[in-house]
Amino acid sequence: MHALTPAAHMPWPVASPFRMRPGLSRLVPVAEAATPPPLFLRDAQAPAYAAQKQAVLHTQHERALVGQAEPAVLQAIAAAYAAQTGVALAPTAQALAMGLQEDMVVLHDELGAMRTRWLSVCFPSNWSPAEKLGLDFTAIHAPVADNALLQAGGKGIVDMAFRQASMLRHVWLLTPSGDLPQHPETRRTRWEDAEAQANASGQRLLEQVFFRVERQTTLPLPALRRGVFFIRVMVCPLLHVLHAGPTRACELHAALASMSDAVVAYRGMTGVRPRLLRELAAFAGL
Repeated sequence: MHALTPAAHMPWPVASPFRMRPGLSRLVPVAEAATPPPLFLRDAQAPAYAAQKQAVLHTQHERALVGQAEPAVLQAIAAAYAAQTGVALAPTAQALAMGLQEDMVVLHDELGAMRTRWLSVCFPSNWSPAEKLGLDFTAIHAPVADNALLQAGGKGIVDMAFRQASMLRHVWLLTPSGDLPQHPETRRTRWEDAEAQANASGQRLLEQVFFRVERQTTLPLPALRRGVFFIRVMVCPLLHVLHAGPTRACELHAALASMSDAVVAYRGMTGVRPRLLRELAAFAGL
């Protein structure tokens, strides 16, 4: 069962040349009359997200909830959520995991390093929450391809986002699966499956692809020497997203073409990038 976000509500953070970069912005008004972007997103998909989280927590509880949650931190998260959305959730790990559409990671400020001590992640994008427990920023991002910009800015990113002010970042992916939960140990549609389906049906590979965005926000809790990292995953069929903007196919083609081979391999698209580029070029009339 998918929980797809309508294309009109999907962020479009695609830019070229593609670089693995921090891309952080503050969650503050851009003008006096402007409303700042929210820390949390709550929309009509909330019941579908809750149902999917319930399924994950029922079958993969130990994979999704990792580490120890502190009552004071849970209370702070529940209070922030209620203040923004008007929805009161019990300040327990289970209630927050189910009630927020976001996943969350709690970091402890220990001797100058922020380390992950509790993760509630039902919808990972092909990474294992258990493998991130106890790690700092540098270690978390060590496996990421072309991570030089991220690692160079690591100390400043942590200071800003987890000790000073709430921040916002978007990360986008192309995936052959429309599932929200994509744990690496869970069987799901792979790129080779999508290609086989496209070939068997005579369709374009683009018709088998989903656009996946992680909307990442942070909540500093300096009085508790803690910080919280929220991940709201949104998924939509790629063709729906491309049709939502006249230049999007060109922009995606340019971004995909500019990705280094290391990044393409890291995202598992080495075998399909040439075909995706050809189909995007035809779609855009390039």
